[in-house]
Amino acid sequence: MNEDKFRGWNRAMVGAYKKGHKAKNEGHPISACPYEDIRKPSGKLSWSRAFIRAWQDGWFDETEGK
Repeated sequence: MNEDKFRGWNRAMVGAYKKGHKAKNEGHPISACPYEDIRKPSGKLSWSRAFIRAWQDGWFDETEGK
């Protein structure tokens, strides 16, 4: 993995990315993402979609690396 990709990312997002990368490497489908789309009581979005996207980016980057 290219560490320059994570410049400006916080550790939690990097962890989500690496989990997605590992999941693809272990043969899990993209639907295995452990993060749920959660909304605040007001209906506004939370950070959950950012974690989902980071996980998916890791999953797709593992696909491209092979």
